[in-house]
Amino acid sequence: MPILFQVQAVTDTLTNPISGNISWLLVGVGLFIAAIVVLFFLKNIIVNTVLGLIGWGILTYILQIHLPFWPSLVVSAVFGLAGLGAMVILTVLGIVI
Repeated sequence: MPILFQVQAVTDTLTNPISGNISWLLVGVGLFIAAIVVLFFLKNIIVNTVLGLIGWGILTYILQIHLPFWPSLVVSAVFGLAGLGAMVILTVLGIVI
């Protein structure tokens, strides 16, 4: 009989102190929703950056449009195809050399 009580005492000390607390459940659900929102927006940023860099490579190496290297690369990586289009327009107008 004493061994049975000793096992019960060990299992009581191994239980999680936050189990059964509803506030921690709400915190977990909130963190899960925040992770989904961050991944949704991050996915759009990554796709925009990849498309901008592919467009920059096509304009620079295939179509031989001479854009300033670092400014056009950074703008196309940050703003995507829209930034690259703005750089091409500025180059055609003679504002960016």
